[in-house]
Amino acid sequence: MNNLLTLNLHDDELDEIFRKAAGDYQIDFEPKDWDNMNNKLNQMEETDKIPRAVMADKFIDVANEFTKTEPKERISAAFMFAAARYNAFEAFSKSANLIRDKDDAISWYTREYKRMLEANMDDLLRANSQQK
Repeated sequence: MNNLLTLNLHDDELDEIFRKAAGDYQIDFEPKDWDNMNNKLNQMEETDKIPRAVMADKFIDVANEFTKTEPKERISAAFMFAAARYNAFEAFSKSANLIRDKDDAISWYTREYKRMLEANMDDLLRANSQQK
């Protein structure tokens, strides 16, 4: 059964974008703050923190364990549901008025997911073409 590969490819540009996205959480977000998130995440990537790729690999390890009993489509759906649930919790914890900020938060998470998905697909395509 095929497992999701943990690629050793490193995309410095993607990491820099993520670092810029990390920053201090604010209690009350204004709509512009969601777009500025990419300029704030850099503080979360300090050297004493667990690297994001290491955390992602641990999640992937769990998903790969599920491939012993579940189809990858079901695992992927569960992964996306878990991410959506956690992201909703994160947005709720950051915003003093999520009713007001909901559309901005959804736009930000959607753009980030699309960017990450595209980067990972590109990595897989590059890795696959190098293997041939």
